[in-house]
Amino acid sequence: MDFLENLSRRLEDIRLDGTNVTAEFPCPQSVLRYLNQNDPNKLENDIDIEDTPENQSRIRTRKRLQRRQKQKIKSLVEKHNTNPNKQNQSTPNSVEPFLYHKDFYPNYMQFDDVKKGLESGKLFEGHIRISQKCPTEAYVPSPDKSKDILINGVRTRNRALDGDKVVVKILGKSDWRNPDSEDCQRTGCVVYITNSKENRIIVGSLMVDRGVIHRYSTLIPRDCRFPRLLVDTSTWLFPIDLRNGTKESKELFYAVLPHWDNYKFPKGILKGVLGESGQIKAETEGILITHDIEEHPYPEDIDQYFPPLFSVEEELKHRKDFRKHCIFSIDPPTAKDLDDALSCVPLPNGNFEIGIHISDVTYFVKQGTPLDEIAEKLATSVYLVQKVYHMLPPALTMMASLLPGTDKLAVSITLEMTPDANVISHSFSQSIIHSCAQLHYSHAQIFLENPDKKDWDESEFPTVYNGYTISDCATAVSHLHKLATVMRKRRFDTGALAINQPKLSFDIDRVTCEPLSYSLYILHESNWLIEEFMLLANTMVAEHLKTHFPTTAMLRCHHAPDVAPMEKAVKILKVHGIDIDFTSAGSIHKSKAIYCQGENSKNSHWDIIINNILSKPMVRAEYCVIDPDKSMSHFALNVPYYTHFTSPIRRYPDIVVHRMLISWLTNKPIKEYEDPKVIEKIAINSNDKKNNAKKASEASADIYAACLIGKLGGLEVDASIMEVKENYFEATVLSMNMNTRVYVNISPNNPDLQHRFCKFSIVDNKPTLVIWWDLKGENKQTLQLFDKVKLKLTKRENCLKLRAILIRDEYNSYYCDSLHTEISM
Repeated sequence: MDFLENLSRRLEDIRLDGTNVTAEFPCPQSVLRYLNQNDPNKLENDIDIEDTPENQSRIRTRKRLQRRQKQKIKSLVEKHNTNPNKQNQSTPNSVEPFLYHKDFYPNYMQFDDVKKGLESGKLFEGHIRISQKCPTEAYVPSPDKSKDILINGVRTRNRALDGDKVVVKILGKSDWRNPDSEDCQRTGCVVYITNSKENRIIVGSLMVDRGVIHRYSTLIPRDCRFPRLLVDTSTWLFPIDLRNGTKESKELFYAVLPHWDNYKFPKGILKGVLGESGQIKAETEGILITHDIEEHPYPEDIDQYFPPLFSVEEELKHRKDFRKHCIFSIDPPTAKDLDDALSCVPLPNGNFEIGIHISDVTYFVKQGTPLDEIAEKLATSVYLVQKVYHMLPPALTMMASLLPGTDKLAVSITLEMTPDANVISHSFSQSIIHSCAQLHYSHAQIFLENPDKKDWDESEFPTVYNGYTISDCATAVSHLHKLATVMRKRRFDTGALAINQPKLSFDIDRVTCEPLSYSLYILHESNWLIEEFMLLANTMVAEHLKTHFPTTAMLRCHHAPDVAPMEKAVKILKVHGIDIDFTSAGSIHKSKAIYCQGENSKNSHWDIIINNILSKPMVRAEYCVIDPDKSMSHFALNVPYYTHFTSPIRRYPDIVVHRMLISWLTNKPIKEYEDPKVIEKIAINSNDKKNNAKKASEASADIYAACLIGKLGGLEVDASIMEVKENYFEATVLSMNMNTRVYVNISPNNPDLQHRFCKFSIVDNKPTLVIWWDLKGENKQTLQLFDKVKLKLTKRENCLKLRAILIRDEYNSYYCDSLHTEISM
């Protein structure tokens, strides 16, 4: 039986492309004829056939069967060919499924025609953004800064992938959505792709078709914004295990998409397997590969480019000595990359000498070395739930970190500041420091909550070095906090904006990396203390670079949100009685604060929903090279110039900024940095890598949430609605600050819904869903923006993704219906 089963599998997976499988076991001659029916010469060479009339008759019969088989395959191809003009073309020996959809998309315009269209304004250019939750929809920023142009459907997207730079033609008004209403949505189509990232890596599971004419399998991407890939699994050397009763692989695979010819589905190249789908390790590797994050970017011998241990005597020839000062760092308890430290010394005149000390990474990462080239390519550290992928080698990270109890190299900003937090004077210098303590935010928070306490128990805090005590640290933290409080109030009073989002964090088993529990990481006063001094340092360095490097300074810009999406968000809030003035960052912050703080806050969950709605129209801050002819301002911070200087261990742009500042301090120009194009190239790569790191971090939190909820067998949670649509609503899980889509339409795709039917309508300009919990229609629930609901979260089968369904909550159902009745009256 084993022999027959093995033979059967060989016949099942045989290929008809001339590269037939050769049996490695005794095989009947009739089977050999079948195996080699596309290659008559092979059979004649492999088997000694006597030249007899009987055998000649067999050969003629075999050739006749071969012709019939080829004709059968040709008929199959012609049957599925969507282009009738191509039906007479020659047919390959193997039936390749992508041939069924040849010329599925419109051909791209010629480059000369594209150029003329752009010049005339009939076409426009922009980066395409594919919706994560509705991948058939994509958007390109409108050239007139109004509402984004919708690219609706895969044909009109015309093989463009998320992030590609595309050329778009706006369609006629008859093709727009709601063309004669306030919600008019212009639509367009992609006619040309200007720039696309090559060799995209796509992670997903395989759908494997068995049979004699199936050579290709389908890779179903984890990220639904990517197309399905057809990959050749006939040459895959390892067995592909399938889930019981399905064609789906048990394991996650990854493939490369080199290019996309004019077929409905592109061909990919299968590259590797990551492990079993639904397991933390395999899913994490998928996240890393998808977002182009290297797990081991440095060669083993990278330490040959590390500098020798510095000599304090030599360094003091050109550095200031702050080793006697009470300097300390304040970081999360898990932090390894200690970039920054602070000091605060009261002066006889009542002012304070503030020291902002940042690790001098430029000493360790010499420009132009292989170490520097890899760091520039990586651009940032990546923070996943269970691990940090450092931008610098771990050993070098520890060498550069401002660890306590040892001499460290730094770049320092020294300020004289009044008790009202006004800066009297400041200076920049290279320095040597000796941190006395590595405090955590929780330690600093204890100091702030007990301002008059003097008798601290040293055993409850980290070791303090350099002759200082924990009481000395507490006193310095108290001074810094008072100054930071004044700085923070002044910052928001003069027009800054903050949209704070609590971050989901997990407690994990350090051996298995499995999640044990979750919580929201809430920022406290100790976090704000550090934030204020880091913002001040970054702003001061930016102003300095603007003056001394007027054409090459590396800055961090944040543009104002586009008017159309901001108007939409404000309109949504207005119909619910929330008025937001969006003329400036400051006006947004002040009007938002009326509803999000203090006694005027109607419900505790409003803060999260309002912040989520207002954050959607905001654009990302980006690194850029200074341009004297353009605005370089930072919208949210409301400052004309801003940069990143305070985290050189984990951000490469900070290293560039340090090098510029040190070149000014030492009067040693950096020739490479005199070219704006060099800085621009670094900025573009850093933006791309930072964006990928953010997405990877969010994806890591998502899979950990799904894993934990799967271990718990599901979880009932409170959520608040942030958007209502016809067949679903978007909600924020309040205990996790995690957004989820909840489908309510009764269909075979949603067999587990607990309600009986639903109805969508617009009530007083508010999108509204009415849910009936019984067939009689006696028990119903009305859903609108801000309403609290009860959800049941479950892990989807065979993957680390969540599904949410609405469940009945007697209290919230009664409360919301009563509230809506009062409002309507």
